[in-house]
Amino acid sequence: MSQSPPSDRLPARTAIGVLVFILFCLLSSVRVVHNAPNPASLREDDIAQRSDQRFASLKTQLPERDVIGYVGESGNAGTSDYYLAQYALAPLVIDHSANHHFVIGSFPDSSPEFPGNLALVRDFGNGVLLFSNKDVR
Repeated sequence: MSQSPPSDRLPARTAIGVLVFILFCLLSSVRVVHNAPNPASLREDDIAQRSDQRFASLKTQLPERDVIGYVGESGNAGTSDYYLAQYALAPLVIDHSANHHFVIGSFPDSSPEFPGNLALVRDFGNGVLLFSNKDVR
């Protein structure tokens, strides 16, 4: 009884299966790379520039240096809108509170629900509002 020495080769079916698996992995990677967004289109400067444009007409109606109140949407979207308002209206100090004579309203995605002590001074469109607080002089 003679035994043949063990073979280091894979059976043909296993080799073909491994090659097909590798081919599908490569095709999947090519598809992901092809569908990935262009990094140039994801510039944060575009967001800041749109915010500057959104608040431009409001900025002309406010004093150059002051502390202005702010009300806006709640949640994560509202937080980012608050920071964009601070950026666009610098050097004004924007306080996330309605306890100031002038209060900015930023509601880009919804209709505003604001405290009753605020009176609308002007609607600048695009969800940007200017209020005056009746309780603060």
